[in-house]
Amino acid sequence: MSAYYDLYETPAPKGKKAEKALHARIYPKKTYTTKEFLKQVAMLQHLPYALLEGALQGITDELCELLSDGNIVELGELGFLSTSLKCLREATPEKKIRAESIVFKNVCLRTSKAFKKKMRTQMTLERIQSPTRPSKGDINIEKKKEALLTFLDKNVCVSRREYIRLTGSGERTAMNELNAFITEGVLRRRGTGRNVVYIKNEEGK
Repeated sequence: MSAYYDLYETPAPKGKKAEKALHARIYPKKTYTTKEFLKQVAMLQHLPYALLEGALQGITDELCELLSDGNIVELGELGFLSTSLKCLREATPEKKIRAESIVFKNVCLRTSKAFKKKMRTQMTLERIQSPTRPSKGDINIEKKKEALLTFLDKNVCVSRREYIRLTGSGERTAMNELNAFITEGVLRRRGTGRNVVYIKNEEGK
């Protein structure tokens, strides 16, 4: 089996008239839920699903404990997990920066050389003409809705960033369109802040 990709134009920096370069981007077949992923591992590795589910929860809890205590954790062949921080205040003299203005930012994954090598060995690529890639000029809202629903037929949910990749909309336009789909009864919002995702509104059928 192959991983699908398509080529997209990379916008030139503002104020520069240069020939647009192309970049490759994976066209995802679907998003695996935790349950689907564990079921597949259980089937291929001949391990009890309940055992994997419990182990994953234990690993997640212990990772949270170790990372929140400022450690770096090696997770097998996958690589190393660590945390990053951010300062809530603009750059100021060091003496004026208070401890409470330094907060957690993100969890970082540094994949191992062995895992990257395995990926390069196993991954075969096949180009497709993505049905969701915008053509020259913006696609209309109905085509965006069609692309969105096609994506949600194969995936549990869609994030704002995924919607932007699907339709080529800018961030503000994408947010307005997603909100319009909610008002229309096409989508429902789940989560808060950066964890917001959108699911198909089955109740609206």
